[in-house]
Amino acid sequence: MANRGIWIGVAFAGAVLLACVYGYASFGLSRGVDVTAYSSGIYDMDVRRVVVDLTTDQRGNRTSVHPLQKLMVAPFGIWLQSRSSAETRRLDAARILISAFTIFQALLVGWLTFQLTHRSPAPAVAAGLVTGLSFSSVLAASVPESAALSSIATSVPLVFLLARSGRTFHWREAALWGVMGVLCIGLTITQIIPWLIALGVRVARLRRGRVAGKSADLRGLGRNLVLCAAILASLTWAGVRLQAQVFPGTQEFYAENPLEVERHFYRSENIRSVPLQHTSRLLLHFVLFDFVSPFPAYSDFLIQEYGLRWWSLSIEETGFDQWRAPQLALAAALLAALAFACALLRRADTSFLAPALCVASQFGLHFFYGREYILYSPHWHGVLVAILIAASWNSLSRRRWAVLAAAGALSGAMLVNDLVVLKSVYEEVDAGLGVDVRDTRGELR
Repeated sequence: MANRGIWIGVAFAGAVLLACVYGYASFGLSRGVDVTAYSSGIYDMDVRRVVVDLTTDQRGNRTSVHPLQKLMVAPFGIWLQSRSSAETRRLDAARILISAFTIFQALLVGWLTFQLTHRSPAPAVAAGLVTGLSFSSVLAASVPESAALSSIATSVPLVFLLARSGRTFHWREAALWGVMGVLCIGLTITQIIPWLIALGVRVARLRRGRVAGKSADLRGLGRNLVLCAAILASLTWAGVRLQAQVFPGTQEFYAENPLEVERHFYRSENIRSVPLQHTSRLLLHFVLFDFVSPFPAYSDFLIQEYGLRWWSLSIEETGFDQWRAPQLALAAALLAALAFACALLRRADTSFLAPALCVASQFGLHFFYGREYILYSPHWHGVLVAILIAASWNSLSRRRWAVLAAAGALSGAMLVNDLVVLKSVYEEVDAGLGVDVRDTRGELR
């Protein structure tokens, strides 16, 4: 009990540390810069509509991708907004709300690492620290976007799966799987994929009779899966109807075809014309940009595709010019650490299967869909950190201190880089992204 109290205290201290970092990155560093001024101008992050969706009763027209996010999250944002009558407080409320979700995700990643390392607290702390202080998390908490909310929909099913490993699959567990499915699909429609993977792995193990050495009860399993599906369908339908009543004008998510709504973000042309460049760019987001970002470049995507009169800051368009020597050194150290950790994955046990499949599924999804992948990175970033730190910890029984030292050093260096890059983002937005103040390359005239 004493040890449990100590580690609860450590988790609380970590949450306070992240809250201070996010608070400074959001309010202190920005110095009042309005990040909603240019819609999608920062890494294609739709900040303006996100703020409206999360802090007002107005419709944000985002239900085709986020079916129940308004109902699940907006009441908290509206309450935070109501603490002040100032119009500018909407952005502040959204930042506070998403910072809380980002901190919760870091704690979930720590818990997942705790499970993957057979209940070792130290690597759990390291994983939570790396997740919370990497560029993906600091950006998401400071320039609010929806992926930071739905990131928990990747971690929660995995944590639940590992918690139930080796136990009987009774009707109460089936009901909880159904409720989790509503959470996942409600926050972001594609986040049903991690839920399906976690539940699929659970069912596959049950079918093989891997529960306390007993043979599988396939008939009982079938009944419980029907119950799970019924709860998922009924609660989703009820949530859609309730959302329409609480927030009039909000469309049902099936009223629009998301394939048509999101057509600007399909990557079929890149896959055909520059497949290697496209694949390497996506891979770099998974192994580098999510952790260490260069200074932003400029993209004319909004100008070309939407006819808007401003540039957008971009990681996708980044080149060697956007890197500075200290950033390159940090990137090299990070890639070396990641390569070493990946080499140790060959020793991983079957508990790593579902988390690895979740990360792989995100890579597969975004191979065909998305721009500025840093926007979606909270969906996979923390789980990847948990996998790599847990694999290293489990394999290095005599050198585990090195895992903690590397995680601490990299976290501190990443945080410094996060703040420097984010400061430059604020400065670019404050200087103006409009075509009237920038030349044909996006540079200020």
